[in-house]
Amino acid sequence: MTLFVRELTIEEGNKLVHIARRGTDPVEVRRALLILASAQKMKVPEISSLYHISGEHIRKTIHRFNTEGIDSLKPNYGGGRPPTFTAEQREAIIDLAQIPPHTIGYPFTNWSLSKLKEAAEERGIVPSISIETVRLILDEAQITYQHTKTWKESTDPEFEVKKNESNRFTKRPQQTGA
Repeated sequence: MTLFVRELTIEEGNKLVHIARRGTDPVEVRRALLILASAQKMKVPEISSLYHISGEHIRKTIHRFNTEGIDSLKPNYGGGRPPTFTAEQREAIIDLAQIPPHTIGYPFTNWSLSKLKEAAEERGIVPSISIETVRLILDEAQITYQHTKTWKESTDPEFEVKKNESNRFTKRPQQTGA
């Protein structure tokens, strides 16, 4: 027995052509092309050889379209890995990031990602968390953070003299016009 897609309405046909020509999701475009080929009375083996897709996949696509219509073209993704941290933990990290560190006993004025990570772990919000995950949580909440800059000053009492001497030897002599 040969399997074909059910009779298409004018709206469905126009929508399928639009998706096939201008669609942005490649899965949706491919499925629309399969349905349009079946609507033109192409048999499953012919569609399979034309688009290099298995006959089983084409049959499933046609059956699904026959029952669900245009909505069957959309990919049905599984959703991926469940979130590692609960909504409460994320909210607690966001709340912590909005508190000035010096008001809760830390000896600095701005949070960096690493300091916020350490504080979240110290306070028992999360057992452990990566700096990248902290960054993602703050980005989702549209909270900016400081890139910390550090510098060290020399304890050498002759530092300025030595620094000026080294600068004197690295300067290029001025050239005179010839």
